[in-house]
Amino acid sequence: MPPSTRIPPLLQPYIHLPQNDSLLLLTSTLGASASWLLIRFLCDALSNSPQDSEEEGHNVVLVSWMREHEFWKQECRKSAGLDLEKLTREGRFAFVDGLGGLCCEDIAEQDAGAESKSPTTGLNTRRATSIPTTRTPQTLSVRGPPGRIVPARGPPVPIAAAMTTPLVEVAGTNKATQEHTTLKSLNLGDLKSTISRVVSALSLKASTPSTTTQRKTLLILDNPDLFLALNPTIDHAALTSLILEFHNLPTVSHILTHVQSDDPLLSLSTPPQPLELEHHNFLVKYAHMSRRILGVRVLDTGVARDVSGVIRVTEQRTGWLGLGFGDEKEHGQGDEGKEFLYQVKSDGSVKVFERGAGGEG
Repeated sequence: MPPSTRIPPLLQPYIHLPQNDSLLLLTSTLGASASWLLIRFLCDALSNSPQDSEEEGHNVVLVSWMREHEFWKQECRKSAGLDLEKLTREGRFAFVDGLGGLCCEDIAEQDAGAESKSPTTGLNTRRATSIPTTRTPQTLSVRGPPGRIVPARGPPVPIAAAMTTPLVEVAGTNKATQEHTTLKSLNLGDLKSTISRVVSALSLKASTPSTTTQRKTLLILDNPDLFLALNPTIDHAALTSLILEFHNLPTVSHILTHVQSDDPLLSLSTPPQPLELEHHNFLVKYAHMSRRILGVRVLDTGVARDVSGVIRVTEQRTGWLGLGFGDEKEHGQGDEGKEFLYQVKSDGSVKVFERGAGGEG
């Protein structure tokens, strides 16, 4: 099944990128994950080809601060039929890991240090405790003649050597196949240079002498609001300005930003906390700049067995500067403020339906 067919028909007009360059906003709440919706955007951007339509499709740079590369690789393959490793080799897709280098690097180093010390001590302990109990005369009589003498420490040595060698090779193979970039700093300047370099490298890799036009790039920012929580010196104005600088890159046509919109982050406490203010201001400001806003949330009435949540789509007819985008006739007037119910199944497929419709695929 082609990846484009994994997009529910009711969502197809809103998953498809607008004709003109624009900013898109995706919000989610606790209990209503938006990863399935981000994967549908990947399907639409990466499945387009000159044979299927008049459009060239898009390159995609995915920057995720909440989910690692392995998650996206597995979920895209299971629920959308996308092979991200193949797309990476073809120069269509690039991944920037904003989670591992910033939040998990110290933990990984500690685990690596513990593993480097534990094999020797653990092996010696097991030998000391297991040899007197397992190497009994009855065991030797079964494996060989009664008169044969088996050294107590002889066999474990080659076994340990045989076990360690493949582990090193597998680790090296996995490291070589993971072709993605990892963020190492909370500095906005480093973030700008890293993402700009990845976008430029992807454009150069995808361009060929036979192509007449350069393929545009869709930049997906998954939870950049985590920067506001990890670095208190960064404010919403600096983060918004950085996203606008990304949008001004020559090959970047659309930016899709995923931000949390839970009530504790938007309803300011008394007195308001700095993180609440920065998150609230960033979300409101970016929403006014966005051409299209999609939000997923849980049901207002509680949990239902056949409904995972509610998705709301809002189209803005004019830009954040009050200027028309030129494609106001792309949808009808009734498209503003559309709401649908959706169900994410165990196999990764999604069905979207209107209220009372009973579930349309």
